[in-house]
Amino acid sequence: MSLKRKLKNKIAIVRNEKATANIGKNGITPAQIKHIDQQLKMKELIKVKFLSNYFSDNLDLDIKVLTDKTRSNLVDKRGKTIILYRSIPKE
Repeated sequence: MSLKRKLKNKIAIVRNEKATANIGKNGITPAQIKHIDQQLKMKELIKVKFLSNYFSDNLDLDIKVLTDKTRSNLVDKRGKTIILYRSIPKE
């Protein structure tokens, strides 16, 4: 199975799971970045949800900041829920 096909299957699974990280009224904090970074080290794909009490003028800019700080890629965005991907280095 090709890498692209495996990734598509994993995305479908993650879409149906609960969010690994929630971002609330405090916004993107260093503690949350650390938590998301640790989750990406254990899993390749994680689901992050921006809660309804999270207010921002530009959600897309905040997502860009989050992907830059965690060195991850945005795979999917649906409303205020995103899926991030970062490959796990082979040892």
